[in-house]
Order: sequence, then C-alpha cells, then structure tokens
Amino acid sequence: MQFSSSIRTNLEAFAANMHMPYMPQHDGSLSFALSTSGVLTFTPVKSGNRVAVSLGRRHSDQEVGRIYEPLTRKAGFVPELQNNLHVGISKDNFVYLSVLFEEEQLNQPVLEVTVDHLISELSSL
Repeated sequence: MQFSSSIRTNLEAFAANMHMPYMPQHDGSLSFALSTSGVLTFTPVKSGNRVAVSLGRRHSDQEVGRIYEPLTRKAGFVPELQNNLHVGISKDNFVYLSVLFEEEQLNQPVLEVTVDHLISELSSL
C-alpha cells in the first residue's frame, strides 16, 4: 500500500526538514531510527488515505513492568493533537505510541507537533 499524494508530499517535506532520505519500505511504510528517541514510523492505512504515526522503543522486562500503568494512562484523546493516542507493548518489549490521521488532517505543523508529542510522552515513561 502506498500513501496518497497529499500524505506523501507532507512526509517528503518532513523527511527533508529532518535531513533524512524519503525511502519507503516495500510495504509502503516509512521509518526513521532516531538516535535516542526510538523508531519513528509512518504507515499507510485504508488505501493510503490515512496514516498511522508511531514511535516505538525497546524496554527491558523490568522497565515494561514498571511503565505498564503509566503507559496505559497516556491512551485517549489528546487535545493538542485533536486526536486519540494509542499505546501498546509488543512481545519483544517494544513500547509504542501511535496516532492515526485522516489525509485532510495532516500538514507540516501537525506532523511536527505529533512527533514532538510522541517523543516527549515516550521519554517521560
């Protein structure tokens, strides 16, 4: 699946602003390994007209046990994003924060605020 042209244009500009190449994977997703923050991923959803923006970072078993409750409290509507924040933990102890945007909701300021919010929230755990 590929991103819509509008989403792709926003993601290309975002990548350029970060001085990183826009290189989608075979499944259409786009990922950036951020040195201290984790892996930032943009995944096309529903024919590419929606995008999931997620940040994930691996934690130890002990850390996952400690942050489980604070993580679940982060889930829900976030006024500054005008959207819901989703949280999850994978079997291999990656902790994820994610937001789903419709094509018409996405622009450069929204992307920047969202990524900053995900980094801040994940770092606070």
